[in-house]
Amino acid sequence: MTCKHLSPLRIGLLAALLLALAAASVACAPAPPTEEMASDMDMEEGPRTGGTLVVGTTDDIINFDAFSLGFVSYPMQNQCYDSLIVYDKRLNIMPRLATAWETNAEGTSVTLTLRDDVVWHNGRAFVADDVVQNIDRALVPDTGSNVHGMVQTVAGATADGDHSVTIDFAAPTPNMFDILNVMRIMAPESFDSLTNSCIGTGPFKLKEWIPGDVLTFTRNEDYWEEGRPYLDEVSFKPFDDLEALVTALETGIIDAAIAIPPKDYQRLLDAGIAVDFGQGGLLYSITVNPPDPDQPEGPLSDKRVRQAVCWSIDRDAIVDQALFGVGGATVVPFPDYSVAYFEELADHYSFDLDAAAALLDEAGWVDTDGDGVRDKDGVKLVLNTITIQAFPETTDIGTILEADMATIGVEIDVEPLDSATYGPRHLGTPETDGSAVFDLDVTFVGRQHLDPMGLFDNSPFRPRSSPIFPRGDFPEGYVEQLAIAGSTFDRDERRAAFLQVGEIMLDSCIDIPISWKYTLFARQANVHGLDWTVNDELIAGNTWVE
Repeated sequence: MTCKHLSPLRIGLLAALLLALAAASVACAPAPPTEEMASDMDMEEGPRTGGTLVVGTTDDIINFDAFSLGFVSYPMQNQCYDSLIVYDKRLNIMPRLATAWETNAEGTSVTLTLRDDVVWHNGRAFVADDVVQNIDRALVPDTGSNVHGMVQTVAGATADGDHSVTIDFAAPTPNMFDILNVMRIMAPESFDSLTNSCIGTGPFKLKEWIPGDVLTFTRNEDYWEEGRPYLDEVSFKPFDDLEALVTALETGIIDAAIAIPPKDYQRLLDAGIAVDFGQGGLLYSITVNPPDPDQPEGPLSDKRVRQAVCWSIDRDAIVDQALFGVGGATVVPFPDYSVAYFEELADHYSFDLDAAAALLDEAGWVDTDGDGVRDKDGVKLVLNTITIQAFPETTDIGTILEADMATIGVEIDVEPLDSATYGPRHLGTPETDGSAVFDLDVTFVGRQHLDPMGLFDNSPFRPRSSPIFPRGDFPEGYVEQLAIAGSTFDRDERRAAFLQVGEIMLDSCIDIPISWKYTLFARQANVHGLDWTVNDELIAGNTWVE
């Protein structure tokens, strides 16, 4: 059965931003707690200092670049680094490196007052110019990584002394605090060594990283937040074999784990392991990659073939069989509280293989030789579909699609990839001139549960530096309407623009939402205070063990 549970979520942004956002939250039964961390609900004793936490992960980090926002980077983000502000579970803006903030009336500038008691892990004082240099780095495509797409309206930053910085925007920017929430601040002197080290202001310092084996952080004795962290060390151990990860939890070899496969949820509960739901701010989707204008045409060059894929998605079966009920089927990428949600678009596609087959017939793809696979001009209708080994449910989703589309003469070639291979295929490389290398990609994205513009920072959706449209041949109106939606606080203007974007996305069938994704955090009974951000990035600074 598909499960979808709604729980209230108050958006606690500045008054100007409240005009652009609404209030509610999406979660899936069993619904995650919203007021307190689940791992502390049964504790009456206070935290204890000391000890080591060993956390199992589904993959290793790639580097220590805080602007790299891939899921594999989540273990290190909040251990080594801090952000200027952070959203709490109800999306109230909370101070971190910044203690106060003030926007101008137009929404084109924010001035932040910075803490005066923070030092970097190398002992140097944290100052406003460090923030300026991080903003400058984010503005450069080659160094801004995932954050670069978020800062397109940022005109620059200036320091006013050591403890005040002003960030100016070229246009009103309704998601300015989303940017500050996600952007961790790195020591500028570490910019050239992020491949193997980090210097931050976070609660833990890097002790060692043995790629493929273990990543260990040790307590930052000079951390600005008094009494934190509680732990002496936190280690992250990647597991290629997810069965081994689950077994390590059951046998006590590891203390906690990130992103437990949905199929093992009940198994771990039965073994006495606590499993907590993350914020539910991620989205499973399928990216469709038509050939670029300078490449030979292929099946996906025809919109009718892409729409046939859209009609072939059995979301309820995917939630039941691939996600084991830990999800919520959706045709659109935004939750129903979003300014970009439109009820009239929410059921645009259903699971209808007859409609899909009719489109393929119309496009001229028929089975001429009786082998069960459609063909046209001597080319078989075979779609290479990449999935992520570290998240086996993506392969299960691909397998369900494979079985369904086989009944209408389409061969789905499912190709599970390790992270080292998946990344370049997913994002493109200089050798491919920035083009992604796949037909279909079963993936997941995030940040669409905050301001809607957060969705369009993800590589499949972004209107610039796109691996799907590296030559800039976006569907007509897509880039222009996003520019309008991202540069005004007027709710009616934003809704009109987002409506057109939604219609374009549904018609072009490039990015196909499937289900909400809920990160499952598992922990032993003696682990308390394990927490995560609204984007499901683990926080160990408040964690303690008994």
